[in-house]
Parts: sequence; structure tokens; C-alpha cells
Amino acid sequence: MVYEITPNKCAEHLSGAVKFATLSKDHEADTDWTPFFGLHDYILKTYPLIAEKLDHEVVGKAGLLFHWKGTGKSKALPVYMMAHMDVVPEGDWGKWTYPPYEGVIADGHVWGRGASDCKAQMIAQLEAVEHLLSEGYQPDYDIYMAYCYNEEVAGGDSLSSAQAMADHLTAKGVKCGITLDEGGGMRAGSAMEAEGRICSIAVGEKGYVDFEIYRLDEGGHSSTPHHGGALDYVAEAIIAIRDHQLPYRITPAVKARFEALAPVMKDKELGRLFSDIEGNWNELLPIIDKDPKLAAYFHTTLVPTMAQGSQQGNILPEKASVGVNSRLLQGDTVESITEYLKSIIPEGMEVIPHKGHNPTPCGDVENDAAQLLYSLCKERYGEDITLVPDVMLGGTDSKFLYGLSDNVYRFGPFFNTKGESTRAHQVNENMDCETLAGGAEFMIDFIKKYGK
Repeated sequence: MVYEITPNKCAEHLSGAVKFATLSKDHEADTDWTPFFGLHDYILKTYPLIAEKLDHEVVGKAGLLFHWKGTGKSKALPVYMMAHMDVVPEGDWGKWTYPPYEGVIADGHVWGRGASDCKAQMIAQLEAVEHLLSEGYQPDYDIYMAYCYNEEVAGGDSLSSAQAMADHLTAKGVKCGITLDEGGGMRAGSAMEAEGRICSIAVGEKGYVDFEIYRLDEGGHSSTPHHGGALDYVAEAIIAIRDHQLPYRITPAVKARFEALAPVMKDKELGRLFSDIEGNWNELLPIIDKDPKLAAYFHTTLVPTMAQGSQQGNILPEKASVGVNSRLLQGDTVESITEYLKSIIPEGMEVIPHKGHNPTPCGDVENDAAQLLYSLCKERYGEDITLVPDVMLGGTDSKFLYGLSDNVYRFGPFFNTKGESTRAHQVNENMDCETLAGGAEFMIDFIKKYGK
């Protein structure tokens, strides 16, 4: 019997996955692994053909890795499809319309934490493979499906689950042709201040690092303050960062993004300027500087996000610090930004980079793998679609896949034609049931046509 994909069935299965509160923690020792292994069991019971016909193993603490062995008739390198099982905290339960871990299906949506980020992507992949197995289909190339457990904390204080998966397969001599992770996908042009519809394939992402900048001092009683205390230094450092932001510059990937968008931008004058970024750079600079979203594409950002002094109002702190988050543009590194910070803050302060990583390489969309994604979008949604090679300002697990895969793309198979927000990381996170089923159908088409 052929396993049929329907919005109702997809919704039921996503609902079941949402019921597992798979929360990752910055300190891995604090993680409750029971929901993760419960989700493993749920997947294997929900998709019996996958459990029977695909090899599967646990990698790291709770990573779930499937291997679908192909016939070997195709010379195409394997496909690596990924998603993460872990979710962010749910916040204030009282603000949710439906409880965050009940997976309520209502008003054509599945409601709950992780419904869109990122269990929908996982379910769409599993639905597609279960359907193909029920048809007796076997790809001519290998497929790996990897479901990770600490994406939301970027690995926390331990090894990234995605890195563990990549290392595991690399040690076996595996090399993949394409990686598909969350991000990008089909979207209404309005989401990118454009007209029409967009096929967004994110070819890279900025780097990330959390810095601690601190000053040690003798401290003392607040009734007898002295000049140049630890907090004075921190205040000066914050002002220095504000006044010495890194300059705007053009990278090849960002140039490609905006020049692809230029012909369909709603603001025609802005589109004219972005059609030749280098030629119109002086005119663009004041526009970029006034728009934080635009500016983030053109420089490494530095922003203070946390500060710490003494623990009581009448104590002069012996240590004062400020936490600074940075998103690194291609061309900068954790080391180079560390040195830059040291050069602009007052002498006598320390700069410590904590959790972080460099920007990823950026690919392109001219190869067969990216063009297949684009052609499938046009087949499903019409020819009038603009292909945009994007650069993610945030981060995904795919940054760890560059040694394993030739082409690393952030591309979700979903297109919500209603233009609704999935409210990822927010109260009332949700996934549209029809959009979910459409994502599964997209993955079926991709699997069948890849390598042809």
C-alpha cells in the first residue's frame, strides 16, 4: 500500500513530534535527554518503512542519523538532508493560545514550540522518504538524514551535534554533493521588500562570537568612590564600540544577493542603485547606514548586550564587564575582531572571545544542485520567480558541513502562500498544515530528480 501524504497526516505526525520538549541547554550536563530519545522512538514507530529499510544510528549524545543506500547507478554524490530536534525555551506559558508542548491542531495549523523551527523540516523529509519507500523506490545515489540536538545553543559547552555527524561520516570516507538545511526557501517578495515571488537559497552565513570585555579593580565602599573604577572603564568601552563600528564593505556574496534582488525591488530607485553596487557605492552608503537590516549585510556588527558590576548597590565592583555580540562578515575572523576590539577600548581592559565561529565560505547558485531547487520551485509555483543567492545573518548547523559537502545550502522546502508568520522562537509558534504537506511533496520531487 502506498503511503499517501496529506495535510492531516503530516499535521498529526508533526503534532506528535512537538509533544517532546527537546530543549537544548548551554551547559550540556543540564540537558534532559529523555525527550530526545522519546522522539527517536516516535520517529521509528511513525515511519515503519524507514525503521525497517534504512540504517540508523545514534551519533554523539542523541543525534539520529539515517542512511538510505542507493543502487549506485548514478555518479551523483550523496544528498545530506538535515534538521535539528532541539527547541528554544517556551517562555511564558500564559501567553500561548495553546500549550506549547501539546501539539494542538487547530485552524489549519499545528501549534507548539518547534512546530516550525525545526521539526517541520524533519517531518517533511521523513514523510517524503516513507512515501517513496512505500512505492518501492530506491534512489540511484545515497541519502543521509541527520537530526541534531544542540543547534539552538550552537553546541553549547560541548561539541556541536552537527559537527559530530560530519566528523562521523568523514571518518567513513563519505563525501556529499549537497547539504540541505533550514533557512531560505520560497517566499513572497514582500518578505524581502521585493515584488513577485522569491526562491531564496542561502549560500553562506555570517560568523558569530560572544566577547567578554572586563576590567579588574580594587573595589571598595560606595560611600568613598574613586576615579577610574571598573565600571568607568566599561562605560568608556561601550561608547568606544558605538563610535568605532567596523566600516561597510562589499563582499562577492552580498553583491550577488542585492544585484539579483535589484530588478524586483519595490523601491525602484533603490533597485537602480543596487543594480550596480560598486558604481553607486557612495550614494548607497547613507541609505545603508540608516537601515539596520541593510547595514547588517555590509559589515561585521558589534553590539553590547549584557553588563555586570557588583551584586549590591553599595559596593564598588572588583570586576565589571560587558558582553558584546558580533556577527562577522566574510573576510573577518574571530581573531581579527578580537584584535580590533583591543585597539579601540581603554588600555587595561581584557577582551575574551567565548563561544563563536568564523563566517562560512559562500557558494553560488550556478551549479546543478542549486538550479534543480530553482527549477522545482518554478514547476510548482510558476515561472515568474526570482532566484536570490542569500547570506544568512543568523546561524544554522550547516556551517559545520563544509568539509563533508560540496554545496551547502540553507533551503526549506516550504512556501506559505498565505503569507503567515510561523512565529519561530516566539509565543504561538505554528506550522500551516497545507504548507507542511507541500514541503514533503517538494522533497519527493527533489529526491527523484537529483542526479539525473
